[in-house]
Amino acid sequence: MEYKYFNKTPLWMIVLVSTVGLLAIIPIANLLVVRYNNFSIGVQTGLSLSELGQMGDFFGGHTSAFSGALSLIVVLFFTFHQAKQQREFFLAQKAEAAQNSDRQFFLDGINLVTQWEMKSSGADQCMRLLDYYSRLALESADRELLLILNTVITAQIRKNLEGKNGSFRATNYPYACEAVEKIRILREADSRAHKAKREENLRP
Repeated sequence: MEYKYFNKTPLWMIVLVSTVGLLAIIPIANLLVVRYNNFSIGVQTGLSLSELGQMGDFFGGHTSAFSGALSLIVVLFFTFHQAKQQREFFLAQKAEAAQNSDRQFFLDGINLVTQWEMKSSGADQCMRLLDYYSRLALESADRELLLILNTVITAQIRKNLEGKNGSFRATNYPYACEAVEKIRILREADSRAHKAKREENLRP
């Protein structure tokens, strides 16, 4: 992913760099003023070695101050952004690790639901587990959890949620019922997106 330096530079950093940049212009501006006020091209000839040395010190002192200020700007700017990039990288790694941990916990729970469903289809324990993990899926920002949850919702479980099996009622498992409805919406949206993409690929 492209890192946009200037978009991620805070105002205080812009003010600091701009201030140093303005200070860097001062010695160069002073050099130009003195140069055009005191020297003319082609006039200064026959200077002694000591005079040439003094002139070199004069020009070198001004240009070194300018280049030093520019170096400070570069160091400040890129050191700040390097630290910012490292922080963003570690936060992204931490978030990814947390997401993987949450998903593994969810998958373990789905396995429990599957085991109960295989042992006794539509059993009360199975329905309670399904309702609990439906709540986790609904509260999570990871939409894939709902699609994973859909893999264990059998026809028997759907009948239970619809209240077609005696004591099982939809109101007993509100999160599971809500998850089923949300899954239906997601699957319809995915189906429309897949159809649109397929039609786009078939166009000449």
